[in-house]
Amino acid sequence: MHRSHLLASSFLTLGLAAGDALAQDGLLDPAFGIFGTGRNVITHDQGGANADTSAGVLVAADGRIYLVGTAQTAGGSRHAITRLTAEGIRDESFGDGGTVYSANADVTARRARLDAAGNLLVAGYRTVAGTDTDFHLCRYTPQGQPLPFTAIGSACLSIAFDVEGGDRADVANDMLVEPNGRILLVGTARLSSAFGLGAATRLRTDGTIDTSFGNQGKHLYQLGPAPITRLNAVDRMPDGTYVAVGEFGSPDAENGTSALILRMTTNGTPDPAFQAGAGYAGLAIDGGAPFNRDEAATGVRVQRDGSLLMVGNTQIADSSVRYRLFAYKIMPAALLTLDSGFGTSGRVLIEDGHSLVADDVHVQTDGRIVLVGTRRPTEAFALDMAVLRLRPDGTPDPGFGSNGRAYLDFVLPGEFDYGLRIASQAGRLVVAGHSLRVAPQNYDLTIARLDNDRIFADALE
Repeated sequence: MHRSHLLASSFLTLGLAAGDALAQDGLLDPAFGIFGTGRNVITHDQGGANADTSAGVLVAADGRIYLVGTAQTAGGSRHAITRLTAEGIRDESFGDGGTVYSANADVTARRARLDAAGNLLVAGYRTVAGTDTDFHLCRYTPQGQPLPFTAIGSACLSIAFDVEGGDRADVANDMLVEPNGRILLVGTARLSSAFGLGAATRLRTDGTIDTSFGNQGKHLYQLGPAPITRLNAVDRMPDGTYVAVGEFGSPDAENGTSALILRMTTNGTPDPAFQAGAGYAGLAIDGGAPFNRDEAATGVRVQRDGSLLMVGNTQIADSSVRYRLFAYKIMPAALLTLDSGFGTSGRVLIEDGHSLVADDVHVQTDGRIVLVGTRRPTEAFALDMAVLRLRPDGTPDPGFGSNGRAYLDFVLPGEFDYGLRIASQAGRLVVAGHSLRVAPQNYDLTIARLDNDRIFADALE
């Protein structure tokens, strides 16, 4: 009897799931956001031009969402953390009306992550004076309270690279939290607008710099003879080593910058087991006219088999503001090897409208690839948040949006809507960015949730 009920229940569950599976993914979820719109707009307006920007969207174990960014103030900028319910409504029990602002007004957020305990880590930079900025990291509890690192007695810390002779603009663009709790930060140590080095540092769990990494805990990278090396994103390989992606080259040269992949050992040195000892490689499409060929990798995900998915953007035609996005699948090999079963010989190029760029990437447990970025549909300067989904082989997923693409407006149609970050909430896709509210600079943070086939996505992890 019990078994019959159990079987009946199982078939009912499978029947409902199968019905869900028939629904088109990529539509705004009416169970999320304000008034069933599937969206929400978070306004800070703390002063100045109110140009508030997004840095991360994080989903806690209980389904609540943290929308992390920077709130501009009259005299600087603060971290802004807003907690939303699982349904995308401001959680008024958190901070002041749902938002916590950092005490310091000289910090800018670039990326946010959760540690194993559910604490929030916010990385970016702190302004010292003028163009002088340092890598900066702060830690907050799930309730939004600053959580001091034990060895330094503070919830925030700064790391200066300060390359001699440079303008000292050090910016952390991404971070990862290792299984042992150590935190790796990657970014750029700039000497000038025309010259910069890749930069990385690793912190112990107590907040001190891990001196077993690099030169007393810091690494600087000038890869090749080109004047610019930037690290934009990082992930961890199955063997505990790292992979960082970004760009290197010279924007002033005919072929501009190329997408960069850097394999790093556990102590931060370029991995001699990759690319015949070099440890790095460049990938160039050069589809634009001379001097309009800049390319940059903006995201990387390591697959379970050790292969890499690298996404980014490449200039096209003869315009400095026209881009198409790219995705490469790179096999685990001693020499750079593209997966011939992905896209066209290991590469996917997507062009739509006047310009289309990708800023973040998420890989579902079924292998489908979701990109979030920004589309400029025509030469007229209006922007939409763009969400695209590819099959594991790189082809557009026809079960998502319109032939694998969904475009979102938030504040006013025809305004500027940027897509920057993506996360999974029990299989549903949560995307975040910022949108222009009042011209020319008043931006608010934005968030939306899209329907997704949760059977074959992340809900069963």
